[in-house]
Amino acid sequence: MEYFTVCCQRRGSVSLDGIYQGENKDGDTPRVFRCCAGLHDISLQCRVGQTCKEMTQRVTICGTNAIVPLVVRFFCDLQE
Repeated sequence: MEYFTVCCQRRGSVSLDGIYQGENKDGDTPRVFRCCAGLHDISLQCRVGQTCKEMTQRVTICGTNAIVPLVVRFFCDLQE
């Protein structure tokens, strides 16, 4: 198993290869997600009413563990 986390200034829904995984944060703490090793499409969709747009990043996830997950960073448009 491999591990990753999705960092963003906002809260949003994480999808791995088009399958919903849950919210990117648990309170203020980034959640850690599990997946199989390999190439994956990771998406973040911010909550309705916020200015973030859905974004997808294609990343290779390997050599991780639950303590040191791959950090996938998303940068959102914060203009209100």
